[in-house]
Amino acid sequence: MDLIKEEIVDFEELKLPEILYKYRSWSNPDHRAIITDQIVYLAAPFDFEDPMDCKLQKDYSLLTQEDIYQRYFSDSAKFHPGWTIQQHRKFERDWQRKTIMSHTDLVKKKQNEHLVEFNDLYGVLSLTTNPTSKVMWIKYGENHSGFCIGFNPKVLCRLIGAGGEVVYYDELPITHPKDPILLEFNKQVYSKEKKWNFEEEYRTYRIFPKPASVSDRRVKIPISSFKEIIFGSKMPELHKVEIKSICHSLGMKIVFKNAQVVDNEIILN
Repeated sequence: MDLIKEEIVDFEELKLPEILYKYRSWSNPDHRAIITDQIVYLAAPFDFEDPMDCKLQKDYSLLTQEDIYQRYFSDSAKFHPGWTIQQHRKFERDWQRKTIMSHTDLVKKKQNEHLVEFNDLYGVLSLTTNPTSKVMWIKYGENHSGFCIGFNPKVLCRLIGAGGEVVYYDELPITHPKDPILLEFNKQVYSKEKKWNFEEEYRTYRIFPKPASVSDRRVKIPISSFKEIIFGSKMPELHKVEIKSICHSLGMKIVFKNAQVVDNEIILN
């Protein structure tokens, strides 16, 4: 739990690697768009492969009766400033009996509504620090036949909205209903189970003002975002020629590298 950060870090002080990478497949038209149209897709949490990713539930069982009392007494004082102490206490007792936190079925319904709202309003771009991961090349780089594109994270995160490093846990952190909003959000966005730590993930995200459409989630990024393109060890030469031609026609100042598998390790040249 102590790995979760509550403080707001100024963007200029945010510690990001010099380059962050995204593994892609040139055979997939949606993946090609990252180069041809400079489009990245900000995924909704329900689209993630990891069923637990961005789906932490608030644990209302952590609230004490005193917590509930204080919540409704405070609300009463706020909305009925002219009432007596006795009237405030009656308001608190009445709502304490009615509260959603006393009914497990309603709690579950509220939790699901919260997740749906989070899914509709948030878009996440997953990136990695490691362009030489065998697992990542196999899983996300079309089994070494795709490519890995390197971005300037400062440009990317400034455009999209924010960013940071994913923290991996043996057990995912608990979200307390009394957590400050920033802490709750950081837990939700940057917490994953340790079995996913091979991804070495950083994320940048955007909060949409209303439920986001597919079109909303397709974000055009500036050419200055692009720094490297690494060709997979099995990528056809024709695909390499196509990518280089497109990049040159767009005036991208980009470094091209080739990935090779040597002694079961991936090296770049």
